[in-house]
Amino acid sequence: MEAINLNRGYKKRYRMHIVDREGATTTVAIPPEVIGRKAEELGLTPEEFIKQYQVVAQYDNFDGVFYSFEPTKS
Repeated sequence: MEAINLNRGYKKRYRMHIVDREGATTTVAIPPEVIGRKAEELGLTPEEFIKQYQVVAQYDNFDGVFYSFEPTKS
């Protein structure tokens, strides 16, 4: 996995929302700038990108969570 320097990036804070009663699932907003930039890289509108891609959260024995995008499987 490629190393990422977070000191040079943007920082935004978002509230989390519990989706089910037991708290097993939460939602977190992704900044629209991130979606817009990735969509532009792929030659898509943000709406097309959201329909064609999914967010993948990667976490394990490192601090934090790394999010990436993968095409959805039809």
